Amino acid sequence: MAVVQRVLPLRSTMFLRGVPEAVSEARDRVRGFLGEEHPVSEDVVLLVSEVVTNSVVHSASGAGGQVAMTVEVGARSVLVEVSDAGSGASAPHVRNDPQAENGRGMFLVDLLASRWGVRDDRGGGRRTVWFEVGF
Repeated sequence: MAVVQRVLPLRSTMFLRGVPEAVSEARDRVRGFLGEEHPVSEDVVLLVSEVVTNSVVHSASGAGGQVAMTVEVGARSVLVEVSDAGSGASAPHVRNDPQAENGRGMFLVDLLASRWGVRDDRGGGRRTVWFEVGF
């Protein structure tokens, strides 16, 4: 009997339109890429949802522009980078307000990710939020 083993690509980049529907598309694509059996699939899918939502709601990409998402599977972690057109008005930050009804996405990233950060491309105006979830 032959055993079929699923071999995942190590890295995948996806391009999404900056519209609300991009959030569910990003979740579905990451879930399909990692597979539901991956040990951190649920956490990564949740954090992708939060970060892509921020791109669509708070960046210049939200007017139907482009959001790029790269997922890379390593030996002990999954790295995700979400890049958008940036925002001159604000930068991603952790908000821990127990009374808030929204705005807690980066709090979840801070809570569940092994590490995370923000990179601004000053010349191109792009902003990348990245996070890593260990397993």
